[in-house]
Amino acid sequence: MAPIKIDQGTIVIFDIGKNVSESGEKGEKSFFEKSRECVSRIIERKIISQGKNYLGLVLLGSKKSTGDFKYIEVFSELQAPTWQIIRQLPEKPCKAKGNWFDGLIVAINHFKNEVSGVKFINKQIILMTNFDAPSYAEDEEVTKVLAGINEEGIEIDVFGPDIYGDNKNNDMDIAKQFVEGTNGTTASFDYIMRYLLFHKKKATNPIPWNVDLSLGPNIKIPVSAYIRLKDEPVVKNWLKGIKDPVTNTASTTQGIMKNKVFVNSEDQTVIDSSTDIIKGYCYGQEVIPFSECDKSMLYESGAKSLTVYGFTSSSNINWQCLNGDGLSYVFGRKGDKKAQYTIRCLAECLHELNLTGIVRRVYNNGNAPRMYALMPVLDAKYICLSLVGICYKEDLKNIAFPPTHFKKLSCTTEQVDAFKSLIQAMDLTKAYDEAEFDDTEAYPIAEMVSPSAQYVLDCISYRAMNPSKPLPPPREDIMMLFKIPPLIRKRAQDSMEKLKSLFDLRRIEVKTRKKTTEMDVDDAQHSVVPTKSENMEDVPKIQLSVIDNNILKVERVGTVDPIKDFESLKEWKPFKELCFEMSEAIEQLIYGNIDGNFEKVMKVLMHFRQACVASDPTCYNNWLREIKTELNERKKMSILNIFHDKNLNFIIKAENDKSTVTNSDEDSQLYENDTMPNMTEVSISTQINSMFDDI
Repeated sequence: MAPIKIDQGTIVIFDIGKNVSESGEKGEKSFFEKSRECVSRIIERKIISQGKNYLGLVLLGSKKSTGDFKYIEVFSELQAPTWQIIRQLPEKPCKAKGNWFDGLIVAINHFKNEVSGVKFINKQIILMTNFDAPSYAEDEEVTKVLAGINEEGIEIDVFGPDIYGDNKNNDMDIAKQFVEGTNGTTASFDYIMRYLLFHKKKATNPIPWNVDLSLGPNIKIPVSAYIRLKDEPVVKNWLKGIKDPVTNTASTTQGIMKNKVFVNSEDQTVIDSSTDIIKGYCYGQEVIPFSECDKSMLYESGAKSLTVYGFTSSSNINWQCLNGDGLSYVFGRKGDKKAQYTIRCLAECLHELNLTGIVRRVYNNGNAPRMYALMPVLDAKYICLSLVGICYKEDLKNIAFPPTHFKKLSCTTEQVDAFKSLIQAMDLTKAYDEAEFDDTEAYPIAEMVSPSAQYVLDCISYRAMNPSKPLPPPREDIMMLFKIPPLIRKRAQDSMEKLKSLFDLRRIEVKTRKKTTEMDVDDAQHSVVPTKSENMEDVPKIQLSVIDNNILKVERVGTVDPIKDFESLKEWKPFKELCFEMSEAIEQLIYGNIDGNFEKVMKVLMHFRQACVASDPTCYNNWLREIKTELNERKKMSILNIFHDKNLNFIIKAENDKSTVTNSDEDSQLYENDTMPNMTEVSISTQINSMFDDI
C-alpha cells in the first residue's frame, strides 16, 4: 500500500521544567507561560488551516520518562492536530529539569521509527527552552546527531531565547550549530505571536481550467484559466456533530437518521410507487409539474467552450457592467509555446487598440452560459488576459440622480484647494513613520486580512475550547483594522478644520419612531380612572415643559406637506434654492408613488407653477423640461398625460414677461418630448438588436 503523503510533520519540544517557571521583571509572564501560549497558537493555526499537517509534542521536565531519557515524555505522537491536545496542555510547570539535547534525540527517533505508512514532504522540530538546564553534550555527540538530522532532512527551529545575543551559555552555541546546520530559524516569542496574530488560508496549488479559445470558425488557441480572485465562504465544509445531552459532548460519528417519504396532500396517504410521482418546481406558491418529456425542450448550452463573439472599445465596459464572483487570468497552455506567444500577441494588440473582447463561457457540459469581458493584463512579470463577468440587460439598474450644474452646488477655488490638501494629507502610502517602520503603507493591496473572516475563525476556536460560554467580542487586533492610522489622523486634522470653516455644515438629526407598547387587558381592568368625587389634592402634580417653536421650525421642503413647507420657507430662503427643494420633493412623490394616485402631486405641482408665474418662471420651465425628458425615457406616459390634462405646461411669455417660451416654442418642445423614444428606436440598426438572438 502506498504511503500517505503529508505536507509537513512538526514536533514541538515544550519545556515545562523548573528552569522556565520563574517570572520576569515587573510582572512579566514567565518563559513557561509565553511558550504555552505559543504552542496553543501553533496548534490552533494548524487546525484552522485544514492542511495536511501532522503534529507531535514532547515535554521536557515532565514527571514521566521515555526509555532511558529521564524527565522526557512523548505527550502526543505525530498525528493530525486536535483541540484535545490544547485542552490537555500542562497548566503549571514541574519541579524536574529535562535535558533539551536528549529531547532532540527523542524527537528525531520518533520521526525515524515511530511513524509508519506516512511520507512527510517537510520535517520540522521546534525547540522551546531557555537553555538554563545544561545538556552536558560533547562535541562528538553534537556532530553525530547533526549528521543524523541532515540525513533525515529535518529542520531545527528555536523559539524564545536570543541565541545570537551576548551570553556565555555553551548550550546556546550548540543550538546555533543545529539551526545553522539545518537552515532553520530562530525568533522571539513576541515576533512569533505577531506572525501568528491572524489566521491564514491553506496554501494550495492552482488548478487550471483548460479550454480552447475560439476566434471565428477556424482559429482555436489552447489556453488555461487560473482563478486570481474569488468570493468564497470562510469555512467551506462544516462537519455536523450531534450533542449528547447527558455528557454534554459532541460526536461526529453519530447522526440523526432521516427518511424521505411522499405524502398525498388530499388524503394524507404515503405514496410508495415511483410511477405515481412526478417531479415539479415551486414557482411562488404554485407547483409546476415537470415530466420526462419536458426535458427534451430544455435549453442545451453545449460542450465546454470559450468563444469570442467580438471586440468593443474599452470605454464601453464600465465597472457598473461587471459582475460575477471573481477574476481569472488566461494564459497559453503550459508546454505549448505557440499558444503562449499567441495569447501574448493578442493581449498586446488589445492594449494598443484599447479594445476589450466579449466572450461566451460554458464551464462544463450542462452548465448555463455566461458572458465575460476579455481584457489585457500587462504586468512586469507576465502578459496575459483577464476574464470578468459582465451583466445582462436585465441586471442593469438605471438610477436617476439630480442635476449638479446649479450655482448653489458650485465650489470656489479655495474650497477645491482645501479638498486637495486633505487628499494629500490622507495619503495611505505614507501612513507610518519611516524611522520606526520598514513599510510606511497602510492597508496594502493583497496583504490585508478580512476582519469578518478572522472573527469567524476566532469564534470557531473559542467555541471549541469553551463549548458552554457565550462568544466574546472581536479582539483588539481585529478592531485595529478599522481604525485610522494615527499619523493620517494627525496630518488631516488641520485640513478638516479648514474645510469646516469653508462650508456651511448642518447637523442632520435622525428621527426615531417611538414604539408604543400595547396594554394588557388584565392590566387595563385594574387601572381606575379617578372621578370628581375623589380628593384630587393627593394626586402628585407633574410639570410639563413648554414646546419651543424653534424646535419645530421647518428647514427644508419635505414630502409630507410640501405646500405648507414652501410657504413657511419663503421668508428666509432664496427663491431659486426653494424651487430646487420643491422640485426634488415633487420628483420623490412621482417616483415613489405606489398606488397610482397622483392627486397630491398635481396639487403641489399646481401651487409650484403659480408661485413661479408670480415670481420667476425660469426655474419651473427648466425643471419641467428635464422631468418630461426623464419620464419619456422611463416610458411613464400616463403621468405625461396627466400633466397635459391638468394644463401643467410651460409658463409662456404671455403669463410672465420674464419667460422665454412662447406658444409656438411650447408646442415644439412638447412635440420633441413626445417623439424622442420613437426617433431613438428608429436610429438603432436591426442587426444590433438581433446580435444576441443566437446565444
